[in-house]
Amino acid sequence: MTRSERIDEPGTWHHVMNRGIARRTLFETELDIRTFLAGLACTVRAGHLEVHSFCILTTHFHMLVRSPKGHLSNALHGIQNRYSRWFNRSRKRDGPLFRSRFRSKRVDSFGYRWQLVRYIDANPVMARLVEDPRSYPHGSASMYQSPIGPRWLERSWI
Repeated sequence: MTRSERIDEPGTWHHVMNRGIARRTLFETELDIRTFLAGLACTVRAGHLEVHSFCILTTHFHMLVRSPKGHLSNALHGIQNRYSRWFNRSRKRDGPLFRSRFRSKRVDSFGYRWQLVRYIDANPVMARLVEDPRSYPHGSASMYQSPIGPRWLERSWI
């Protein structure tokens, strides 16, 4: 059975997510998260993605991204591939880390975009990791109001 082609025209917004194979842990340490985000930052600096919201949990991640050049698949494949190789090498293991290729859902309206930001930011609260999304260190909720934050996180419309 063939996979359906992603609709990824330049400027398209997407809700992107993926989880570990068999719901296993993707991010075991702070270094794991920083390594994944460093790969994401490189992709943003190359102009392949804009990240507007994100949340990294131990077993999965969510992001609201805009694909300025229409290279979403290549960008996410590269991020996940580099991270998987690093993760496996650092633990002297092999095999797949992610469940499958990433999932994405096209975001067609401004209202849905706002709803999605709230959903992504609420993930650590729903997982009972924190009571307030702004106190979760691996999500964008705490970075919206702060004048300091990663340069790769686009915060202008939020």
